[in-house]
Amino acid sequence: MGQIHSRNHIISNNSCKSLETSTTKKYSHPFRYINGRRFHNNENSIYFLPNDNEEVDRLQLQHFLFRYIWKSNFSAPIKDLFDQGGVKVLDVGCGPGTWLLEMSTNYPQSSFTGIDISPIYPGDIKPRNLSFDTANVLEGLPFADNTFDFVYIRFMITAFTVDDWQNKVVKELIRVCKPGGWVEFMEGDMGFNPEGPAGKKVMDAYRSILVSKQINPNITKCLYSILSSTPTITTLSYETKSGPIGNWAGRIGELASQDFSQTLHALKPMLSKVIECTDEEYNELVEEFERECNLNKANFVHYRFFAKKK
Repeated sequence: MGQIHSRNHIISNNSCKSLETSTTKKYSHPFRYINGRRFHNNENSIYFLPNDNEEVDRLQLQHFLFRYIWKSNFSAPIKDLFDQGGVKVLDVGCGPGTWLLEMSTNYPQSSFTGIDISPIYPGDIKPRNLSFDTANVLEGLPFADNTFDFVYIRFMITAFTVDDWQNKVVKELIRVCKPGGWVEFMEGDMGFNPEGPAGKKVMDAYRSILVSKQINPNITKCLYSILSSTPTITTLSYETKSGPIGNWAGRIGELASQDFSQTLHALKPMLSKVIECTDEEYNELVEEFERECNLNKANFVHYRFFAKKK
C-alpha cells in the first residue's frame, strides 16, 4: 500500500486556488442535444462531456483500461471486509455503472449504490444488490450521515471547481461515510508526459476551457491538500500508476489512445473554436498528437487517494 508522500512532492504554489462559481439553474428534461451529441441538462453542473451511447461505450472501455493498469478496482485496504460481506458502497458520479456492475457481481454479499446527474445507468438489468439513483452531489447526497462503509469517486476533474471540491464534494462524501469507513478518489491531472507541439496546442486549449469554468487542470495537487487538511479523516495515503498512450505500448496503449481520441473528437466544437482552426485542421492536429504520443512514448498518470474516516 502506498504511504503518504511528502507534501513538498505533490503540492505547488497556487495549485489549489479557489475561484468563485456562478449562479446556475437546472431544467426538468434530463438531456439536451448539441451537434448531434447528447448532454446532461442540469445547469447546476459544469460537466461538459456528452452522455450518449457513444460516450457510454468510451466510459466502459475506460473502466477496463483502469482495471488493467491498476490490477484492481480500488486501492483502499478493504478487501477483507468485502470477503466477509455486508459492506455498503456508494459510487458518486457512476456514469453507466460499469464499475458498480463488476463490483456488485464480485461481491454479492455486499450492497452497492450509484448516483449520477444523468440517468444513463442500467434500469432493470443489474444484480439484486445494486441500485441507482439520479442525484447531484453539489446539491447534497440523498443519504443520512454515516450510511456507507466505502465511498468511491473517480475522474470527475471536468465536473467540479476547486470550491466545489473543498466545500461540497469532499465534505459530502465524508459525511455519508461511516466512522471507520473509507473514501477513495481516483483522478489525474490534465496533461501528458511528455507533450509534443501538437499535443501541447490541443491540451493548452483543453486546459484553458477548464480554467474558464473555474476548474483546476492540476486537481491532484489540490485534492491531496484538501484531504490532508480535513480533520475528520485519518490514514491518508495515495498510489500512482502511469498509463501508456499509443501503440508503442501494445494493445493497452492503443486502447488508451482510442479512449482519449474519442474525448478530443467529442470536444471538437469547443477546442477548434479555442484553437481557431477548421474541423479538418483539428482532425489533423489530433492525428499528429497521436503520432507524437507514439514517438515520445507518452504516459498519463493516475492517482488514487484513500482515507479513513475518524
